[in-house]
Amino acid sequence: MSEEAAHKVLVIDDELGPRESIRFLLKGTYEVFCADSVDQGVAMLREQHPDLVIMDIRMPRKSGIEGLREIREHDKVVSVVMLTGYGALETAQEALRLGATDYLSKPFDTTEMLAAVKRYVDRTRHERRRTEMMKDLQEINSRLVDDLASKEQQASMAQSTAEIAHDMRNPLMIVSGYVELLTNQLESVKGELGDQLEGTDDYLEVIGQNVRRCCDLSHMWQKYGRAKLNEFCPTTLTDVIEDIVVGAAPLAASENVSINYDMQPDGAVINGNKPQLLRAIHNVVANAIQAVSPPEGGVQVSCRCGEGRVDIVVRDNGSGMTPEVLNHIFEPYYTTKEEGKGTGLGMVITKRIIEEHQGELLIDSTPGEGTTVTIRLPLATTASEAVSSAA
Repeated sequence: MSEEAAHKVLVIDDELGPRESIRFLLKGTYEVFCADSVDQGVAMLREQHPDLVIMDIRMPRKSGIEGLREIREHDKVVSVVMLTGYGALETAQEALRLGATDYLSKPFDTTEMLAAVKRYVDRTRHERRRTEMMKDLQEINSRLVDDLASKEQQASMAQSTAEIAHDMRNPLMIVSGYVELLTNQLESVKGELGDQLEGTDDYLEVIGQNVRRCCDLSHMWQKYGRAKLNEFCPTTLTDVIEDIVVGAAPLAASENVSINYDMQPDGAVINGNKPQLLRAIHNVVANAIQAVSPPEGGVQVSCRCGEGRVDIVVRDNGSGMTPEVLNHIFEPYYTTKEEGKGTGLGMVITKRIIEEHQGELLIDSTPGEGTTVTIRLPLATTASEAVSSAA
């Protein structure tokens, strides 16, 4: 049985000939349900939850346009392809405005019909996956809110709680960026989709990774004070940087900022905590992206190994910082960003994490020229040394 055998297609047409033609064309690949009226079709939609609805525009009693409205009230995601006869082009265009995915002319071309069915079944499948992931994010957020409301916070935990809330924003920004990319790509299926589905699968995978990262941060908050958060182990720096590259891409794209990466220490191992390092380095890269102005603005991320250490250098050509701002940069809640765009905790978190890794955080900035941030971490000569020092 093919992978698509379980996918369902609902055909709504009062004419037996076209209805049966579509059923016969698709029955070997899809599970096909047929209805001869809008009311019967909507009832089947509620019961079977199809991946695609193919519906004639002109039908007695209730037209396809009326049926489209009822379908969208029940399911805003399922793909709907309208069938239109000669002279009904204006009505088909109205159907698109009301939420139809596409329209095909009657009599239809079998090759065109098969391509459209596959395209729009895939569209529904990917859109439903995206919707499920967004629901997961909402549930995570609700749990955090409920936990914060139900637990009496001690003064010593106040800043740590604020830090976790701050860090939740970063993966959520990544998720938001990739969701936008995915949505735009799915919209393009009204034309020829081609090989774009491969990219869509990649975006969905990145969304899934960052949803899981949100779960990890939530878990860190829940066990704060009951267990040690910083459990170090041998960590390959290349893995950390690759996650940063993927994670920063949507933010850079939304700000129209280019990022260049120059990485040398393939296989370099440090004794560290990967989630915490991701927090720290992502804060620095995100600040650099937000500091520059497109289209001339850009960010350079480089990585070099030295004598027993590795330097991760993030350089931007933004407006730079004055000596006064530099003097306050590690003070909690100090920020020069617009209200709602910064909490003043990013560099505080980063400095603490780097120091916990026995490293240094160095900042050099010149007003009008830009800022260079260097994260210096000690290398483990071998993986076994990293294990030994972590013990």
